[in-house]
Amino acid sequence: MSEPAKWKVELVDSITNEINNSPVAAVVSIKGLRNKEFQKIRNDLRSDAHIKVMRARLLQRAFKNSNKKSIGNMAEFANGQVALLTTKETPKSIYDILESKRTKAAARGGEIAEDDIIIEPKETNFPPGPMITVFQKAGIPAGIEKGKIVIKSEVKLVKKGEVITKDKAQILEKLEILPVTVGLDLLSAYEDGIIFTRDVLSITVESIMADLSKAFFGAKNIAMEIKYLVPETVKEFISKAYLEAQELALTTNFVDEKNIEIFIRKAAINAGAINALTNKDLNNENIEDKKEEKKEESKEEKSEDDAASGLGALFG
Repeated sequence: MSEPAKWKVELVDSITNEINNSPVAAVVSIKGLRNKEFQKIRNDLRSDAHIKVMRARLLQRAFKNSNKKSIGNMAEFANGQVALLTTKETPKSIYDILESKRTKAAARGGEIAEDDIIIEPKETNFPPGPMITVFQKAGIPAGIEKGKIVIKSEVKLVKKGEVITKDKAQILEKLEILPVTVGLDLLSAYEDGIIFTRDVLSITVESIMADLSKAFFGAKNIAMEIKYLVPETVKEFISKAYLEAQELALTTNFVDEKNIEIFIRKAAINAGAINALTNKDLNNENIEDKKEEKKEESKEEKSEDDAASGLGALFG
């Protein structure tokens, strides 16, 4: 079996010492980062952390060689394009710092769209020429106005979750649309024998408070359902009992000093309703009487007309 190269042994020993001497060691992914973007982030973090890019297998070996408790388990996160980050900051603090350094960048092709990529209607800076064919081929409605290529209507170039093809990435770059978020992705961090994963470090105070609030109200609803008395439910039970007692008193016509006003209002409403019905009946009777009077008057008039007609026949 051949011996490993001397430079590899020296590098692993150096990294192992760095891990042993640092309060916090983390594995970060550099996948998708261009060198220029990586160097900028590295420079921005110079006062907060030290970053060392190396082969994943060598980093795995360094973790396994470390004398820190359980840190060898960090090796399982060291896969692909990764770097070692060492810092005096807490795992949560360094995670938040890395997230704050994330920026938007142009797509190169092959990335997954984080959201729908929409092309808005607008005038471009491109003169008439081959670009109009490129736009039309990609399904972007384009025309020429005042000597420039114009995108005539909104189009969804890439849907969320779809792969951004190389051709579409080139169009987006020409339109100065930056659909990709780039930065160092913290995969795991080690401190005092504990390994913190990304999903744990991404938890915010706001999300914790929201979960606690949801759990509290859920537990309170269950307590109300099963009639379980605790300080948080006593007021609701007393209020509910009072309302039920009031409803029972009204149903059974039980009057006391607390509900007498309700009975008085109820009596006033009933009296008003009876008064309205009485007046309606009286009005109906008056109308009927007037109809009868009109009928009698009509009969009398007809009788007088008949008598006059008879006399006219005698003396005609």
